[in-house]
Amino acid sequence: MNVPNRPRRGFWHQVWRPFRALGRGIARVAEFFDLISVVVNVGRGIVWLVRGAGSVVARAFDW
Repeated sequence: MNVPNRPRRGFWHQVWRPFRALGRGIARVAEFFDLISVVVNVGRGIVWLVRGAGSVVARAFDW
């Protein structure tokens, strides 16, 4: 398959260019929020583990 090296030209390619840019921007924002979500969930998991360990220690020493 021979892929041309020249950039695509044409009416519809020019028309859809802003929409492609908007879609890429939205994808970057969504990726950023996914990263925040992962960080928050990992933090919640760590807090859950620490609370569980604290609960076990408290029961062991009857606090």
